[in-house]
Amino acid sequence: MAKTKEKKLTKVQRGILELLNNGHIMEIDRTNMASIGDRDVAPQTRYILTQFRYVTRKDKTKSVETRGNGFLITTKGRKVLLNNPPPRRRKTPVVLKKEKKCARCEIVKPTEDFVTIYGYANPRGKYCRQCFFEREQEFVRRLLDGRDFCLYCGKPITKAYDWTPEGKSKKTYINLDHMDPLCLGGDDSENNTIYCCVECNARKSRRSFADWLNQLESPYRELARNIYQEKHGRFPEEFQPESMEVGIVINLDYLKEDF
Repeated sequence: MAKTKEKKLTKVQRGILELLNNGHIMEIDRTNMASIGDRDVAPQTRYILTQFRYVTRKDKTKSVETRGNGFLITTKGRKVLLNNPPPRRRKTPVVLKKEKKCARCEIVKPTEDFVTIYGYANPRGKYCRQCFFEREQEFVRRLLDGRDFCLYCGKPITKAYDWTPEGKSKKTYINLDHMDPLCLGGDDSENNTIYCCVECNARKSRRSFADWLNQLESPYRELARNIYQEKHGRFPEEFQPESMEVGIVINLDYLKEDF
């Protein structure tokens, strides 16, 4: 190795270099871990000592001698590496196809119609735009128990979230509502939760389900009542909220100093 490169070696790397020059062999096992005798060789050290490259089993130079399950780097092989640096590979430009098959509908379409999993146009996307919206609608129906509208107001819901290119939700269209509010003693279970639109979840707030039914229109009031009875096995009026006792403690010791 040239003197200019030897100056960059650390103390540990210099010690390993002396072992190689004294005739020791660097062994590389099938897991691509290097060692000299009982001493392990760090990947960065091995990278520098082999002329800034990783020698693998596919290497065709004389620097590699296969023996058993591993392969070896000898002093002679290291000199071969120094005299034969690896050729530079030219980066071939990636040529995108004009058409490809959608992974869902299996129809060959132009790459301009493909989007990412978050709905942004990308020729490397997996699904076409139409299949993306269909998957969004299927996801919403799965959350809404087969419906495509809000249970309380009937507002149509076609998607659950709006995504950013980084995969973060920037807008939400549905929320998880507790039929019997947690603040009134309702439990946080699957039988007491249901998805609805964001506006209805905010309007319902901490109201009991019986009071909330009076705020709904007739067709959705009956639908919500039936779903409540199926989940709870009782009528909404039978729910007995727990008494919330609030105690206020005021410390007046600091006022004694003024009197």
